[in-house]
Amino acid sequence: MRYIGNKRKLVPFIRRGIEELGITGTTACDPFAGTASVARFLKGHGYAVTTSDIMSFSYALQWAYVVVDRTPEFRGLSEVVDRAEDQLATTVRYLNELEPRAEFIYEHFCPEGHAGSEHERRYFTPENAAKIDAVRRKIWEWCDDGRLNDDEHYVLLAALIEAADRVANTTGVYAAYVKSWQPNAEKPLRLRPPRLVTGTGHRCRAHQRDALNLIQELEPFDLLYLDPPYNTRQYAGYYHIPEIIAEGWFAESPKLRGKTGLPEDQNKRSDWSRRRSCEQAFADLVNAAPCRHILMSYNSEGIISEGCIESVLRQRGIADTYRRLEQPYKRYRSDRDSKTRRYKGDRVTELLYYVGVA
Repeated sequence: MRYIGNKRKLVPFIRRGIEELGITGTTACDPFAGTASVARFLKGHGYAVTTSDIMSFSYALQWAYVVVDRTPEFRGLSEVVDRAEDQLATTVRYLNELEPRAEFIYEHFCPEGHAGSEHERRYFTPENAAKIDAVRRKIWEWCDDGRLNDDEHYVLLAALIEAADRVANTTGVYAAYVKSWQPNAEKPLRLRPPRLVTGTGHRCRAHQRDALNLIQELEPFDLLYLDPPYNTRQYAGYYHIPEIIAEGWFAESPKLRGKTGLPEDQNKRSDWSRRRSCEQAFADLVNAAPCRHILMSYNSEGIISEGCIESVLRQRGIADTYRRLEQPYKRYRSDRDSKTRRYKGDRVTELLYYVGVA
């Protein structure tokens, strides 16, 4: 999934950092899980991982890629699943073959939708919007009928969230849509079976909670991996459509506002994306964590100052174990330079901060 701060391409750097720093252990916590790229890596390399994020779509991805430890069998879908084939693949194929059904996404996030026509929201083509509606409706119906367990539900939901993102008519975030159809947006929606990490035997857990509140309730663990927001963008506004898809609209349709169709999101606004509160939030979390190692992924343009990070980590841990590793990285750009925004360049420096804790 296209996501600000996605660490998928930086996992090799993080792996090298863990090896170089001599970090050991079997339990880890990732309270800013996002798309779960690092948590998935940690699970596959021997850790029982506890993850969290305040976003619902992240919770679905966490469950699919971190909690699930065996390929779902979909025993409640006997008329869908061919037992002679891969059960996940056949279930995904069934969803891909559903007839489009114009519901909430169609009505609000494609130009032909009645509710979105005032602004001509071009997030999805009419066909793809109606297909998202059909798949989301079917997943909800199966859950409502008790035919999916939690693992099966979140694996299918993750597949839909990722498929919708691949055909979204955006430059990577949903704060705006492109005025003309991009090539990816004109491709048909196709779900793919998620590439699960299974057979580890690790008991991993996913949460949708504030990072500090979670940390304060955890039993001691080995590694605290932090990947907080770098800037002042609130993720609830940048990823509101994946959030709507994750939460559904079946019990109560969200009330939308503005050109991009934003729902109410006050409960998902983070102090970590506010200049006046991010450094205190960082200090509070680090000081509350019952862990042996702290590893923080950040970048050279982050809103938490270098001085604050070093000071807090040295005071919390063993001062002479403090280290900073760096690697140049291609900047994430959601748009081009314009009169109102000019990027400083195409490269940033990705940073890993570490301290061992007594």
